[in-house]
Amino acid sequence: MARGAYVLETVDRALRVLECFTVAEPELRLIDISTRLRMPKAQALRLASTLEARGYLVRDLHTKRYRLGVSLFHLGMIVQQGMDLRRIVQPVLHDIVVQTHETARLVVPDGAGPICVDVVDSPRGMRVFAQPGMRMPWNAGTSPKLLLAYLPEVERERILSRGEFRRYTPRTVTDVDALRAEVLAIRERGYYIGKRDLDEDATGVSAPIFDYRQHIVGALNVSGPATRFADSAVERFVGVLVHAAAGVSAQLGYQPDPGHWAAVPHLASLPRTDTD
Repeated sequence: MARGAYVLETVDRALRVLECFTVAEPELRLIDISTRLRMPKAQALRLASTLEARGYLVRDLHTKRYRLGVSLFHLGMIVQQGMDLRRIVQPVLHDIVVQTHETARLVVPDGAGPICVDVVDSPRGMRVFAQPGMRMPWNAGTSPKLLLAYLPEVERERILSRGEFRRYTPRTVTDVDALRAEVLAIRERGYYIGKRDLDEDATGVSAPIFDYRQHIVGALNVSGPATRFADSAVERFVGVLVHAAAGVSAQLGYQPDPGHWAAVPHLASLPRTDTD
């Protein structure tokens, strides 16, 4: 970690104590902390005792092991509430439009049907129009089927079991078994290219956004007239969308499983970070 004139060594050491705890090792002995940080046991005790007094650590009286305290939970809740998805995505949508010159939007899942919550229009005269607040069907459109693919299985099956899906174009999938097979294939691919199934003249690309719980919370989408979505353009748009969605997911605290990036071709080339 870079050292600067304004870094307080004592505070830095206290934060390093907290960073010793992981999902795999949620409880540590004092000697564990001392050994990991290569500091005298007496110094580790002073730091741990201070953090315990402020509620950032809890010490079990029987096992003598420390674990993270409720004060960290309270701070985490403040961070979570401050992570407004629309606020985070707004500049990303503008960037997508700059790169693609097509309409970009954010669509989120809802029990009654996916909802478009934000749109940045293409600068071109001929474009796909989208309106914030618009509810979409589950069985047509690029983002809805992508969201359906990543919903928990119980919720996905509840939606599929309703049946009676409406046909919007000759390409719209209305058969439940066919729709189930399609969304499971989307889940394996990691993104979705939708062609003319909601609007006969439109094609779109969508990529999923995940939060720190690894739950799907939204989809980034770019769409436009099908005549402008040649294979070469679609390939480029997939890269733009997948990278953008991965960046938003990272801001929401998403830490993918080890094999996730490798399973998605356009994510395999992403630069690695300490959390990947």
